[in-house]
Amino acid sequence: MSIPRLLLLAVLAAAAACAPAHAAGAGACAAEKFSGNRAFAACADLARLGASLHWSYDAAAASLSVAFLAAPPSAGGWVAWGLNPRAQSMDGTQALVAVPSSGGGGAYEVQTYSISGTSLGAPGPLSAYRTSGLAAEVGGDGRVRVFATLVLPNGTGAEVNHVWQVGPYSGGIQIHDTKGDNMNAKGTLNLLTGATAAASGGGSIIRKKNGSSSIQPRQSAGIFYSTRYKPSRSNSSVPAM
Repeated sequence: MSIPRLLLLAVLAAAAACAPAHAAGAGACAAEKFSGNRAFAACADLARLGASLHWSYDAAAASLSVAFLAAPPSAGGWVAWGLNPRAQSMDGTQALVAVPSSGGGGAYEVQTYSISGTSLGAPGPLSAYRTSGLAAEVGGDGRVRVFATLVLPNGTGAEVNHVWQVGPYSGGIQIHDTKGDNMNAKGTLNLLTGATAAASGGGSIIRKKNGSSSIQPRQSAGIFYSTRYKPSRSNSSVPAM
C-alpha cells in the first residue's frame, strides 16, 4: 500500500474518531422510527431484557429527552426506566413506568415513582427531576415505548446511573422476575459521549455516529425493584416482596 494512501486512511480514521459520539449510528436501535415526528440524537442497545434507549441531551438547558423501549414478559405487562442520582440501585430511583391504560384497548400510560428504600410507593411527581411530555405506545415489534423529558438539577454530571425493568401487570404492578437479566438491568450512561456500561454479566453495545461498537466493562449486580403497587383508597405504599 502506498504512503499517500496510508496517510489518507489515517486521516479518515482520525476524523471518524473525532465524530460526535452522541449521534445515532448503525445498529438495531438506529433503525427505530417513532410517532409524532420524535427524533433523538443518540441510542444504545442495552445488554439486558432486549431493551434500547434513545436520548437527546441539551447540556445548556440541562434537559434530557428519552425514549425507552422494552417488551413486557407477557401481554399487558409493564416496562420501566429510570435515573438514580445516587447509585445503581432501587433505593432513590426516579422511575418512569409504562402500564396498561385504565381506558383499555391495549393503550399504555406513564406513571412516575420516586422510590425510597424497598417500597415502590404510590405514583406521583418525581422528587429529583421535573418531567414533561410523558407518553407511551406499543411499537410494531411489540415493545412498549416510554417517552419523557427530564430537567436535570444543577450539578448533574454527564455520566448518570440508569436502571430498567419489565414485569407482569394484573390489577397493579406485580413483582418482576428475580433472576437472570432482571437482576442486572442497570448501568451507567454518558449523555455526551454515548458510552454505556452494563451491570455484572455483560456489557451493552454502544452505537456511535461512525457505526463502530464496543463492549463496556462489567459492574455489580442489582435489581430495579421488587415490589408492586395497587391503587387503594389510602394510596399507601406497598412493602417490597
